[in-house]
Amino acid sequence: MLVMKFGGASVKDADSIRNVAEIISQFAQDPLLIVVSASGKITNELEQLAFYAKDGKEKASLQKLEEIQHFHKQIVEDLFETGGEAVLAKIEPFFRKIDRIVNGILMLEEFPPRTYDRIVSCGELLSTTIVAAYLQSIGKDCHWIDARKLIKTDASYKRANVIWSLTELNIREQVSPLLKAGTIAVTQGFIGSTTEDHTTTLGREGSDYTAAIFANCLDAREMMVWKDVRGILNADPRVVPDAIKIDKMSYEEAVEMTFYGAQVIHPKTIKPIFQKQIPLLVKCFLDVNEVGTRISDKTNDDPIPSYITKHGQALLHIKHKDFSFMDEKLMQGIFNHLYKAGVKLNLIQNSAVSLMLCVDEGPVTQDFISRLLDSFEVEKKENVKLFTVLNYEFSNLEKARGALMVQQEGNKLFYVK
Repeated sequence: MLVMKFGGASVKDADSIRNVAEIISQFAQDPLLIVVSASGKITNELEQLAFYAKDGKEKASLQKLEEIQHFHKQIVEDLFETGGEAVLAKIEPFFRKIDRIVNGILMLEEFPPRTYDRIVSCGELLSTTIVAAYLQSIGKDCHWIDARKLIKTDASYKRANVIWSLTELNIREQVSPLLKAGTIAVTQGFIGSTTEDHTTTLGREGSDYTAAIFANCLDAREMMVWKDVRGILNADPRVVPDAIKIDKMSYEEAVEMTFYGAQVIHPKTIKPIFQKQIPLLVKCFLDVNEVGTRISDKTNDDPIPSYITKHGQALLHIKHKDFSFMDEKLMQGIFNHLYKAGVKLNLIQNSAVSLMLCVDEGPVTQDFISRLLDSFEVEKKENVKLFTVLNYEFSNLEKARGALMVQQEGNKLFYVK
């Protein structure tokens, strides 16, 4: 069986959804589970709507809700020659739900993480309802599934952790029989729920991860992620116009790329499919015949350098005030504070008396620094970038000249500027 994931760009309008249906039809000989993201940039729109409400901007929030409603209703009107009224009736409850949540935010002037998950989840619920209805309208045996009934998580709202034992049991019991019967299952990316059925999300851009969860639990033959690019490139084409497509790469190479900032797939995607040795294909929904990139246990026979730039970084230079050695005991205390503050660490380098950390910049970074100031001196350089070169060549070392921090590890080169 196959698991396919379609992102927001692939379902942004009626023509795009028709294209998705054509792609699905080409693979209909296999049992299919389809994971779909919110249409276009609707997750961002729902976020903005909620923040308007939090700031007491009632008029702006109501206008934004009307825009979101119009956007989806326009897709339905363009997509269905007949039967559109029934689809509009199916999505109307989601708009009423959004309206209730917005009124609650306006009243309390609060937008806590639990409320965030409740409102942004509506984007996926809306898009999948429309996609499933369209597949049914063209004669496909299709069943809409609420991912919140299947993917169970803890209560870490906005970045929930999957409870794998419950999730696997739910998917095997509720989804496997549908697929064996030849039914196409359509479900949402990015969302789950606690054991008390409170809606959670798995982190922004988490639909790839959702697809990997289903692929793992269903022992899928293959997982496909459909995007508007030819596959995984060896550099950001906005920075390197002549970037080269990578035909195949190993799970380890894919993890390295996502961890250090490549945004083609979600960083958590690889582990679930690696555990079951399920290949991942990154394909282009604009050209189905394009080979794309295959991620498996096979590496590229002729590896080429890959260039990844991670923006929004801060470089921290930490020394103990009494000039103590930077030994294991001191570093243990520092890393405890790092964990408690919730700072994302990307690169580390230590010497006899100092420790250098390259971390994601943000409010939590200052919280981390404040925890250290009683015992340590901390120098912070803001707005730096972390450059990663996989399969680097000798000529790449020249670009690292003058960097604030440089590391080499096997075929990997890291530097901060």
